Amino acid sequence: MIKICQYALLTLSAFFFLHALYGQAAMNIGAKKFLAEYDEIVRSDETIDAEFREQYDLMRKNEELYIGVTGLVNTQEFNVDALDRLNIENDTRINDLWTFRVPVSNLQDFLEIRGLKYIEIAEPVDPYLIHSTVDSRTDSVNRGLGLPESLRGEGVIIAIIDWGFDYTHPNFFDSTLTNLRISRAWDQNKLSGPAPEGYSFGTEYVGQDALLQAQSDTLYVFGPSSHGTHVAGIAGGSGGGTAYSGAAPESELIFISLRRDGPSLVDAFQYITDYAASEDKPYVVNMSFGSHLGPHDGTSLKNYGIDMLHGPGRVFVGSAGNNGNAPFHLDMNFTDAPGDTMRTVVGFGSGPEIFGQTISMWGSEASSFSASVKLVNSSDETIHQTPFYHTQDEPSVNERMEFDDQEFHIILEGVYGHFLNDKPSLRWEIRNTTPYRVVLEVTSQNSHVHMWNCMRHERRFTNWGQPFSSDYPGALDGDILYGVGEPGGVGINVITVGAYLRSIFNVFGTEIGGNLSNFTSSGPTVDGRNKPDITSTGQGVVSSVNSFDPSQTAFAATTEFNGRTYGFTGFSGTSMSGPMVAGIVALMLEANPELSAQEIRSILIETARIDHHVGDIPEQGHLRWGFGKANALAAVRAAMETTHTNELNFTPDFLTIYPNPAANHITLTSKDGQNTISEILLIDMNGRVVNTFNPGFQASEYQIDVSGFSTGNYLLQYRTEQGIGFSRILIAR
Repeated sequence: MIKICQYALLTLSAFFFLHALYGQAAMNIGAKKFLAEYDEIVRSDETIDAEFREQYDLMRKNEELYIGVTGLVNTQEFNVDALDRLNIENDTRINDLWTFRVPVSNLQDFLEIRGLKYIEIAEPVDPYLIHSTVDSRTDSVNRGLGLPESLRGEGVIIAIIDWGFDYTHPNFFDSTLTNLRISRAWDQNKLSGPAPEGYSFGTEYVGQDALLQAQSDTLYVFGPSSHGTHVAGIAGGSGGGTAYSGAAPESELIFISLRRDGPSLVDAFQYITDYAASEDKPYVVNMSFGSHLGPHDGTSLKNYGIDMLHGPGRVFVGSAGNNGNAPFHLDMNFTDAPGDTMRTVVGFGSGPEIFGQTISMWGSEASSFSASVKLVNSSDETIHQTPFYHTQDEPSVNERMEFDDQEFHIILEGVYGHFLNDKPSLRWEIRNTTPYRVVLEVTSQNSHVHMWNCMRHERRFTNWGQPFSSDYPGALDGDILYGVGEPGGVGINVITVGAYLRSIFNVFGTEIGGNLSNFTSSGPTVDGRNKPDITSTGQGVVSSVNSFDPSQTAFAATTEFNGRTYGFTGFSGTSMSGPMVAGIVALMLEANPELSAQEIRSILIETARIDHHVGDIPEQGHLRWGFGKANALAAVRAAMETTHTNELNFTPDFLTIYPNPAANHITLTSKDGQNTISEILLIDMNGRVVNTFNPGFQASEYQIDVSGFSTGNYLLQYRTEQGIGFSRILIAR
C-alpha cells in the first residue's frame, strides 16, 4: 500500500475547534464537509478550482464566490444588520426558515451571527429518469364526461421545477397556437439577470415576448436536457397540434430551472406562492427529482418549507423515484442485538465521470453507531481496513491510497445528533479502482441504522441506486425498501406518485400493460408512513422534448411551428407519473380551488382504481402501488362534491327518472313532452363510460337496459335541449 495523502482527519476535539472558529450554529453533513475542504484550500494557499465550484454550486458575483445556505434562525434574536455588513443576500423568509447567499470569504463571520441556529449546505437533488391521458381518465375530464362542464385546468397554475425547458414549444401554447401559456420563468442558473424582484440571483422572464426571445433555459451541470419540457408537457401541454396533450391543457404554466442547492428550491417554493397569491389563483408544484442523502423521514429543511407553505389551493406533488429494482438500501436494528456487527458488500456503478459511491447512513434518535470499510480480495482476505469511525466523534476524513497502482479514496463526514431530529449520521464517499471488493461493517449498542448506496458523479451526488450484496462471509443483501427519495417521496404534505405501464387492448381484445413499473421505488418512510400515495402512468409516456437538445433525434411525432420542427417522444420514470398526477390535481383545483393537499390526497386515495394488476391493497396502503391508480374523472367528481354536494345530482324539473334503484331498466321521461333527450351516458364510479345510449331521434321518453351491468352506483349523464343533466343511480337486484 502507498498512502498518497491524508489531508483532513477531524474527530470530536477538532470539530469543537471548528465550532469555536466558525460559530455555534449546528450544521448538516454537507456544511461540515464544505468547511473542512474549504479550510484545507485556505491552509494550502490554493485557489478554488472549477470542480469545487461546481460540486458546491458556487456562484460568482462581483468577483466574489457565493455559496447557498438554508438556515433556521431565532427571528427575535437574529442580527439582521450583520447581513449588509457581510454582503450576505437573504432571499426568502418563511417564518424561521431563511435562505442566504453568503460570500465564501465571509462564511466564518456569517456562522457567528447571533440568532443563527442551524444551517444546511450542499443538499442537491437529481432528476428521476429511466397514451397516458386515457388510462388516467384525464381525457374524460377534459371532455366533461359525467361533469357539469369540461375541465382543462383553466385558472390554475402548474409550476414545474426542473431543468431543460424549451419556452418556444407549441405544446405550451393554447389550442389556437396563438397565446403562450407560460406566464413566467425563473432560470436560476443564468446569473446575468435581471433576477426576480426580491431575489438576488438568476434571470426572470415575464410574458410571451421575453420568453420567446430567451428560447430555452441555460445549459447546466446535466448538459443539454429535455426533462423539464417533457414533464411540463405531461402536466399541462396542449398537444401543439398533435394528439399528445397533457392532463390540464389550459392551465397557466410557470417554469423554474433549479440550481441544485437546498436554498434555491426553498426560494422557488416561495416565488411560486407569492405569485399565485398576487393573482389569487390556486397552484400545484411538480417535483420530478430527488435525493437519498437525508434521513428519509420528512424532517429536512426542504420538507419543512413545504410544510409551512402548503394549504388550501397550494399543493405539492413529488415523484417516488426509480430504484425499485435496485437493492440499494439496508437497515439493522441493533437494539435487538446490541454490539453485533453487520456486514455488506458495497456495489459500484460505472460510467463517464463517475467518482464512485455515496453511502448515506442514519441512525435512530438519541443513539450512536460506528462504521468501517475494508478492501478484501477474491479469497476474502482483508487487504486494508479503516478504523471504526464513531458518530459521537463527528469524524471528518479525506484519505487517498494506492494498492497495486490503483486508487482507493474515502471521504467521510459524521454528525452525532442532527439538529432537526437528534439522529446520528455518517456519509461515505468512496472511489475504488482496485480489483478488491469494498465491505462495509457497522456496529452499535442502541441504534436502528438505515443506509442507502448511490453512485457519486465527479461533480455531484446522484439518486442512482447500486446494490448492497452478500458476496462475503456473514454479509447481508440489500433490499428496495425505504427507497422513496427526498423531498417529494417522503414529505408529510407532499402527494407522492409511483408508476405503472398504461393499459392498451389489441385487436383481439386482450389487455397489454397495466402492470407496476419495475423501477418504481418502494416505501415506507423511515418514520413509518406509507409511500407512495398513488400511482399513474410512467412508462413510455409520449410528451414534448426540447428542440434545443441535440440528443433528441427519434420522435413519436413532430410538428412544424414558426419555421421550426418540434418533437414528441416517449420517456419512462416516475418523473413522468408525477406530472400526470400534478395535472389531475390542477383539474381538481379548477373544480374546487380551496382543496388542501391532504383533502386532495384523501380524494385520490378514495377514488383510486383497483384492478387485477393492483390486487388487494392493505388498509395502510401498498409500498409500491400506494392506494391504486389515479383516476382523474372520479377524483374531480369527488372534488366537486366536497363543497357542492348537489351538483352531481342535478335533475331538471321537467325530467323524471325511474325507477331508482333499478334492476333491469331505467326510464327517462320529459314531463311536458317538449324537452327532448338526445344522448345518454352510463358512467361507473371509476369514471369509465360503460355504455352510450343514443335514441337516434329527439325523444321525450326513453328506456335504457341496465340488466347487463353489475350492481352498484353509477352516474347517468344525459343531454337535453336545456343542456347536460346528470343523476346518481343505483343498480340493485
